[in-house]
Formats: sequence, C-alpha cells, structure tokens
Amino acid sequence: MSNLWTTVESLGDYAESDYAYDACKTASYLLWAMSGRKYSGITTVTERYVSQFDPYFRTAGSGYKYLPTLIEGNVQNLPVGRDLRVYGNDYLGDGTSSRSRVRLRGRKVIKIHTVRDRDGNVVDPKKYYLADHSTIYGAPNANWNPFNVEVTYTYGTPPPSAGRAAAKLLATELVKMYEGDDTCALPQRVTSISRQGVSYTILDNQDFLENMRTGIYAVDMFLKTANPDKARARARVFSPDTNRARRISAKSPAIPLSSFDLYVTTDGGAVLLYLDEIGGEFLLSDTSWVLSLVVSDWANEKTQTVANSTVLDTVDQTIRVSANYSDIVSIIGSRDPGVMDLFATRPALGNPSIDEVINLVSSNVILQLGERVLPIYTA
Repeated sequence: MSNLWTTVESLGDYAESDYAYDACKTASYLLWAMSGRKYSGITTVTERYVSQFDPYFRTAGSGYKYLPTLIEGNVQNLPVGRDLRVYGNDYLGDGTSSRSRVRLRGRKVIKIHTVRDRDGNVVDPKKYYLADHSTIYGAPNANWNPFNVEVTYTYGTPPPSAGRAAAKLLATELVKMYEGDDTCALPQRVTSISRQGVSYTILDNQDFLENMRTGIYAVDMFLKTANPDKARARARVFSPDTNRARRISAKSPAIPLSSFDLYVTTDGGAVLLYLDEIGGEFLLSDTSWVLSLVVSDWANEKTQTVANSTVLDTVDQTIRVSANYSDIVSIIGSRDPGVMDLFATRPALGNPSIDEVINLVSSNVILQLGERVLPIYTA
C-alpha cells in the first residue's frame, strides 16, 4: 500500500515538521492494515505494456533495437522504439480476443486518462473501453492495436471521509510523538501513578493493540465501524464452476444528476417537467411555440431529434418527455449516458424566416435494463 490517506498540507501547524511526510505514510499504512486492507487510496500512474501474444516479437530481424523483457517468467529480447511501426496491422476489436485487450496492473482502475500508441500518438477513446475495473478492450469493429502502448490511469479504492479524518488525526499525533511533544495523545507503555504520597510506575499491557486499535478514541471509532470483525484482509469469494461476467465501467454523466434526467428502460422511459421549474410558463400564452427533444451521445458527436417525444399539458402546466429504448440506443449507444436538450422554437416576430429558439432544460439520458429500486425506510 503506497497511497496516502492524508497529505502533509492537511496537518496544519505540524505540516512544517521534518516528520510530517513519514507520519502521513505511517498513519496511512496503519489504518489501511487495521481496516482490513480494503481502502488502498488512489494514485495515478503511467505504464508501458508490451504484448506477449504477437509472434512478430519473436521473429524480428537482427537489425532492430531490442529491450530485455520478462514474458511468462522468461526474459526475451523484444524490438522497441519506432522500429515497431513496421510490424503487423491494427486488429479489429471484438471484445474477447487476447489480441484486443490490455490487462492493467493496478486495481481497481477508476479512470483511463490517455492511451498512447507505439509512436506516442494519443489513441481515440472511442477505440477502447474499460471492463471489470482492470482491462482495456478494443471497441467492436474499431481499429485497435494494443501492442507496445503507454497507459496513464488512476486506480485504487479511496478511503471514506471518516478514514481520511482518522488518518489526519493519527498523523498529527505521530508527529507529536516523534518530536517528543508532551501533548501527544498516543497511549504510552509506561504509566506513573501516585497513591497516598507514594509514586510508582507500571507497564500498561495495551490490550487495544490485540484488538487492532490505536488507543485514540476518534480513530478507533472509524476502525470499529470499518472493520468490526478485525479481518486481516478483504474477503473474496471464488467459484470454479461459475463463469465471470465482464463488468463495463460506463463514463460518468456529462451533466450533474437532477430530477430532470430521463431514464430509459427496455420498455421506454418518461420524465415529467413542471413549467415553473424550467421557466416555461410562456408556453401557456403563446401556441406558436413548438417543442422538440434533441439527444446527443456522451462525446457530443452524434445528435438527433427524437420525434413525437413531448406532450404539453396546459391544465397541469407540465411537459411529458418520453422516448423508447431503440431510439435512444441508436443515438447514444448501449454503454455511456447521453444528454438531452428540450427546445422551444417559433418563427421570430420581426423576421419569420428566422427561428427563435429557447433551451428550456439540459439533462442526462441514461439507459438501464430495469426500473430503479427506491429505498424503503421504516420507523
């Protein structure tokens, strides 16, 4: 575990201490271990991946530059640099072949920032996608060459806010201990006691260490909540009889989530918009306005107007926006969310040949296979 739960800057007056960084590392490691090794923290790295599958690596001529590389436990000399431009063609991604995927070392992968090919060019993100928080796959029918690529990505499991606060507190107390500060709250092994004029020293057995605690109340509250059973490592379940399904990591919505978002299942979807919430009261007094729904994909490269998708109710003063599954899939695809824009259009009063357009609302369009499950709270 090499990722910090807290930073030197967060230690306030103790940030200038020579021990600040070591204290942050120590606190992060201790809490990671005592919380069951569940929260590794996050980090961003750039790594180079050389494919072990392409036979060209074994057959290149002696005129190329070589780099010793460990492959399947054996060191082999592989051609490197711009000489690699001459081998092979791009493979069509099919999502299953070993030739169209790159399994990343860090776990779990949160985000792919950039992928560069063997010439240093940034690969179009549409040519690949992330699955299982671990593997880059070539998109179906996309020209994708995963050999000798450089990947910049972020991975790890961030600790909860209570864990970050506990790490900050523990790191501060560690700095005090290292500097010999008498205000340090960490329990000491030696305890002095005075009784009826007699002073003596005893050794605290520090049973809290056996319970994987620190002796600091605020820190131990987090550990008791995060790891109540004192697990040494995160539990995992494996079954040799069950095939693992790939989990696709979709991109985050382009717009912050709101009550205006349109969720579309296989049976279609609809959202009810109130005119007073979107500033659309003017539609009640002028019937020349025409409503239209425009949907775009996540990258804003494919845009299409969805026909017969809006109904204005002048009595309830609402607009019902609806769409069917097949229409939305054809625009935004089956993986990432999209964006919908609701427009009101009419001929301009001064020049009817020009349209006057008002954007009433912009929100997300999200595909899902079933209805959302809402939590039920009982007293």
